[in-house]
Amino acid sequence: MVSEFLFYEADLLDARKYDQWLSLFDHDAIYWIPSSSDQTDMKGTVSIILEDVPLLKLRVQRLSHPRAYSVAPPPATAHLLGNIRVKKIDKSIISNSKLIVTEIRDDVETRYTGSVTHHLRVIKSGFRINLKRIDLLQAGGTFSIISLPL
Repeated sequence: MVSEFLFYEADLLDARKYDQWLSLFDHDAIYWIPSSSDQTDMKGTVSIILEDVPLLKLRVQRLSHPRAYSVAPPPATAHLLGNIRVKKIDKSIISNSKLIVTEIRDDVETRYTGSVTHHLRVIKSGFRINLKRIDLLQAGGTFSIISLPL
C-alpha cells in the first residue's frame, strides 16, 4: 500500500499535477533536499531546498504561472522508484526508497539520483506526507536550479 502511494505521488509529478501533489502533504509538512547525505540539521546548515507547505504552495503557484521562466518550455519528467523499504513506528510509517528523476527540456537531459525518506501519517483514506527528504548523490556538486519538485 505504501509503494502504491509513492508511485501515485511520482505519477502526479510526471503529469505536472502539482496541486494534487501538494494535497498529499500534511499542513505542517517539510520538503527537504539537504546539501549532503549526512546533514542532520535543517536550520543551522544550508540546504538545497527546505520548504514548508506555504513555500510549497508558492512554488506550485509559480510553476502554474503562464510566464514561469523556470519551466518554459515545460519540461517532461520521468520518476523511477525502487528498493522501497517500509517500517512502522507507532502511528507513523517511514519509507526509504531509491529515486531517479530524468528531466528533459529543450532536448537537454538532466538526471537527479538519490535516496528518499518519506515520513507518512496514516489516515482513513491512505497517507499524508509529513516529511519528504531527498538525498541526492550529486548534492555536494554543482548543478542548475531545481525548479520542479522531485
